[in-house]
Amino acid sequence: MAVAFGLFVASSAWANPPEIKGTTPYGAQRGVATEVTVNGTNLAGHPQLLAPFAVAVDPAAASNTDAANWKLKLTVSGEVPIGVYPIRVKTDEGLSNPMLFSVGQLPQVTEKEENSTFETAQEIPALVVVEGQCAGNDVDFFKFSGKKGQRIVVDAQCARIGSGVDPTIRLTTAARAFVASADDSPGLLTDARLTAVLPEDTDYVIEFSDSRYQGGERPIYRLVVGPVPVAEEIFPIGGRKGETVGLELRGGTLPERQVAAATLLPAPDGDLARVRVSNHALGLAGPCDPVLELESAAPLVLSNLPELREPADASAPPLKAAPPVVLNGRIDPPGDEDRFVLSVSPGQKLRMRVLAAELDSALDGQLQVLGAKDAVLATADDTNLPPIIASKKGNKKTDAIISPDPSLDFTVPPGLNELTVVIRDLEGRGGTGFPYRLTIEPIVPSFDLTLDEAQVSVPKGGTVAVDATVTRKGYNGPITLTVLDPPKGLSVRSGKMADGQTTGVLTVSASADADFGAVDLQVVGQAQGPEGPITVPATNLLIFAQQGNLPTNLVTQRGLPAATAPGKPVSLDTPAEFEVVHGYEASVPIKVTRSPGADAALDVTSLPLPNGLTIPAGKIAEKAAEGTITVKAAPEAPLGLTSIGLLAKGKIADKDQTVDAPAVTLNVVRPAAVELAAPSAEVKAGETFEIKGKIVRKAPFKEPVTVKISGLPAGLKAEPITVAADTSEFALKVVAESNAAASTATTQVAIAFQLNKKDYNTPPASLALKVLPAPAK
Repeated sequence: MAVAFGLFVASSAWANPPEIKGTTPYGAQRGVATEVTVNGTNLAGHPQLLAPFAVAVDPAAASNTDAANWKLKLTVSGEVPIGVYPIRVKTDEGLSNPMLFSVGQLPQVTEKEENSTFETAQEIPALVVVEGQCAGNDVDFFKFSGKKGQRIVVDAQCARIGSGVDPTIRLTTAARAFVASADDSPGLLTDARLTAVLPEDTDYVIEFSDSRYQGGERPIYRLVVGPVPVAEEIFPIGGRKGETVGLELRGGTLPERQVAAATLLPAPDGDLARVRVSNHALGLAGPCDPVLELESAAPLVLSNLPELREPADASAPPLKAAPPVVLNGRIDPPGDEDRFVLSVSPGQKLRMRVLAAELDSALDGQLQVLGAKDAVLATADDTNLPPIIASKKGNKKTDAIISPDPSLDFTVPPGLNELTVVIRDLEGRGGTGFPYRLTIEPIVPSFDLTLDEAQVSVPKGGTVAVDATVTRKGYNGPITLTVLDPPKGLSVRSGKMADGQTTGVLTVSASADADFGAVDLQVVGQAQGPEGPITVPATNLLIFAQQGNLPTNLVTQRGLPAATAPGKPVSLDTPAEFEVVHGYEASVPIKVTRSPGADAALDVTSLPLPNGLTIPAGKIAEKAAEGTITVKAAPEAPLGLTSIGLLAKGKIADKDQTVDAPAVTLNVVRPAAVELAAPSAEVKAGETFEIKGKIVRKAPFKEPVTVKISGLPAGLKAEPITVAADTSEFALKVVAESNAAASTATTQVAIAFQLNKKDYNTPPASLALKVLPAPAK
């Protein structure tokens, strides 16, 4: 990660973290010094550039900074793979949001108005990236010189760089003869790309516009133009981590099928491998031609599982495999369907997931599971992804997202040891550009963990709460949220989630002298599953572009970027753990440390709570050094350890401030439980004996409790008794009739009472009871 230092006066205390709204230009050519302006807010205060690629920044040229613009000169290393990367800015006030930045290989030019008519088309080189804006009903025209027989691409990168433009492109000769057009190219969602063989030596004109004449949010584009190597298909679209794999490249500007090799090493910005293949390596260029790498290639996805490919011979029998496995194939020709035979066991639970559209494949997959005689056992089409929840800091949200890639969970029926899995295109399409990956794994109880924050700026001497959402996949037990190997100066209060809970919170706090710079925190969820420990890394779904409520650029971020920020005028402290009883409330103390002048009253609220827990809004008085909040636990609140997050808000120094408190772990307990004096007892027929025990009450519960026993053998009986509110010990009398037969039984001693005028259930205590024959007379 590269860091560039800007020289500027420190911003005022208590400022908000920086925010990036865009950059100019939107990308840079590798190996070429490029002047870049970062636009946003709160950018003053020693800005530093954070990027997941090697980049050098000229310190002397990075000193021109104001709160809204930071101008710097950077040079991206020539070894960086072509692609789009998230960048951030760190200042004295903390860490910014991510913004996409393109790294390319071609010279860049900027669109110049007036170029909105065919006659005023802007002249551009024949090998170039054009950067422009297309707001509203704007139409942009560009003219370049082409040679007959040249294979060229016109690639409109919009959603891929975080733009709301839905592009359409049209290529004609300068004499207006139509050559090619593109709109919503398969595999690119709303982006457009055309390839063409130029028909003559002449000038050519590109017409570019938004297909809806709206432009969308952040209406920018990058237009890659020229005889650049572009593949419509790379196969396979993933592989096993660390292995060297052979790749087939087809379509696009490639005259014929090409082969290459790549070693699948994770890129710095994720668990993906970026492809680097040059025209010289493919034999597509002469010795004097410039070295150009494959453009617009989606990263390859990596796995740790065995990887197999469908047979190259279409007439070969279906490939046989056993889970866990990744099956790589492609639907070609149109109407094709691929079959794989799985060796399975009756009752085995399997999770099947196709990756295609998410990796820029044109496939709209349909997945089928067949049994004996091709009986259809299951069919899957689209996959519903969970909605993205808006966080307390105002991050974007979406409704439920639908992926065209199918998935299903399947239980093998009795008597079956083989299954056939079928993949086809839903509309019967196929050909070049329809690759896929099918992952099949045994289902083990687990969960997914998603953070609601894209980054955190932790005030020195203060705290930040991090919300999390859990999607449970067969595991419903308790979960602990924590940070692995936190940096020096950062302390963590782990978040506890009770059985079945789906929202949680942990907090991170920085010491007053913390200086850990910018780091990626490894936030994980930990649990003890039925087959051993479960550790799940947290992710965050980042929306970089969307149309309406449809995300058109959705990136999975692993980990949580964090940096220090100046201390706030108010900090809070809370107990690490507190007990609350079902049906009652508890007062949790909050200590307040105030800087001089930070005397305002504070309103205290909570982050989202599990069902059954409520915290009425509280208030800490002006100048007060302490306060309390009240936690109420309804009988349906989950028992066990549950962490809560608290926020305090107030107007301090004429500025609204929000302060997070360290997480409090609530131990939610029952009002009462029964405890037996002994786990077993014996009784002789014709005798009476007492079962002794006590009622363990949790303050403030002081109600009478009824004790009763169930599961007594025939010939034994016991009447329920009531234990008074001021009594804990009891003796339950059991009478054995004289004709009671000798036997053994496991009986249940239970207590009964009401909360809020409703019966409250508590687990009984087991008593092993042995009935002996009556003494001989």
